[in-house]
Amino acid sequence: MIKSSVEKLSETIGFDIGNSDDETQANLLNGFCEGLVNSMREDKLQKQICYLVEHLNNKSHKVLKEIAEFIELKEKDK
Repeated sequence: MIKSSVEKLSETIGFDIGNSDDETQANLLNGFCEGLVNSMREDKLQKQICYLVEHLNNKSHKVLKEIAEFIELKEKDK
């Protein structure tokens, strides 16, 4: 598979945005999620998420679990 320059720099870009402000970090996640949802049907989305999780490291697991917990708390407050 041919990798684009963005794909080659994705970890570096992610690291830089991880050191940025909350709005920039949210914009990155919003754009990423929007791209996933818009590019595939629900069944393919679930499969893609399964593949994605296989490549996450322990730090990513920890942060994403915490994000999910805060989302659940926010939804309960509504």
